[in-house]
Amino acid sequence: MKILPHPNHLAAGCALLSRPLLPLARLVGFLYLTGPFDRLAEVLPELPDPIETSGAIYERPAALLQPFLPLLEEFEQLKHPTARPYRILDAAGDELPAMEAIDLWLGHHLLIQELEEINSLLCAPCGCTLCCIGPEADMSQAFFEIPLQPAEGQRFSLPTIDTAASRATTPYQEPAMQCDGSPFYATGPALYHWQSGWSLILPQGAACPHLESSGRCRIYPDRPEVCRRPQIFSYALEAVTGQPAGGITAYQARRALLAVWDCPYVQALQDEIAAFAAACDLTPVFRQNKA
Repeated sequence: MKILPHPNHLAAGCALLSRPLLPLARLVGFLYLTGPFDRLAEVLPELPDPIETSGAIYERPAALLQPFLPLLEEFEQLKHPTARPYRILDAAGDELPAMEAIDLWLGHHLLIQELEEINSLLCAPCGCTLCCIGPEADMSQAFFEIPLQPAEGQRFSLPTIDTAASRATTPYQEPAMQCDGSPFYATGPALYHWQSGWSLILPQGAACPHLESSGRCRIYPDRPEVCRRPQIFSYALEAVTGQPAGGITAYQARRALLAVWDCPYVQALQDEIAAFAAACDLTPVFRQNKA
């Protein structure tokens, strides 16, 4: 049975959950598009301080948004159109209008950055290692997969499997890929190059090699990208598989915020997470990953 963290320990993360930045970013976009501004950066110095909305109070709003200026400048596409390096599609595969597409692209990437900070503030007080270990003995899964960016495998001193067989399959394909006559996950923790890219596989009873006995991560400042984004993350967009050539990334609009129910702070903050999602015009989705 998981012990939920004391609410006082989550106060710093809750403060940011109660003040989502996407509504403020959209307000700035509206001011830019309807005002006499050539570039979006011209709007920030003109913002009043504070800005109060129906859901939050934003102290020093210009300073809050300054780190996100490169994302906010995407609104400039609507005054100074150029070729965008992405396409946003609806459920039928049709391209969305420019305003809707830009809003979704900006919101998705702003949330990725914002939620990294929020998750970090919420995760540390929990003393939880759920994301760092393989399945427990009473779980149905034989392994957990931790997807990695191409260069991130260099941070792990583990066996590496990069073969024609691994590149032709996925970790979830049946029958499971064999290594020395056994399912791949029976050989212990290892790095694999799959059809979908690289990942760290943690079998039952295994742990990330960087997890210390204290429960801390010994490479925390240099941890992989996926480790920076538990357990609340943006699902406003999903990259389309089988990307076309030409450098234009295609995404499908999902308009959701995912929260992993296994996590102690997600269970403790269900209402706060749902309110954050609603303020960003996203549907909150709570799901369990480990069973």
